[in-house]
Amino acid sequence: MRGVKFLGSFEREFPNERRPEFVFVGRSNVGKSSLINLITGQKVAKVSKEPGRTRRINYFLFKGVYLVDVPGYGFAKVSKEERNRWKEMMENYFYLRKDRISCVFLLIDAKVGPTPLDEKMIEFLRYLGLNFVILLTKVDKVKRRELGETLKRLKGFRVILTSAREGKGKGEILKEMKLWEDSLP
Repeated sequence: MRGVKFLGSFEREFPNERRPEFVFVGRSNVGKSSLINLITGQKVAKVSKEPGRTRRINYFLFKGVYLVDVPGYGFAKVSKEERNRWKEMMENYFYLRKDRISCVFLLIDAKVGPTPLDEKMIEFLRYLGLNFVILLTKVDKVKRRELGETLKRLKGFRVILTSAREGKGKGEILKEMKLWEDSLP
């Protein structure tokens, strides 16, 4: 494999080797897996049009760091019990791994803008003291005016515009990873 290796899907026992972790988090179907594929240049993360495809915490080893693809929050065609299990799994992950997480990439759909669930995630990341960058996804599908409105709502945050379809944002994300790579205590 050219520089990326799928390490597995986890719920509780995560890879033990101490490496920087870059977590991709956001609403269901916002494009987390697609961006991981863009960054790695390979189709390693499973992508689906149906929300809720990612059901466990997936680890990829890429250039000496972990890329972590987590289940989305919000709408998914699963039971309430399953959504609650995901919530518990995610909270457990963030609390257990917060000292290993170099940066969280919070994905927000450019057309939809930040939702109340995204705002809760921002509060949660701040509460844990985690570094995070907002990745606006699917910018190829949004009108300039809509994009401007979304960017106004995100004023004061570090934001990278992305489109997995067009390859937009890959370089900026890799630069951001390099910046945070050595931030582990």
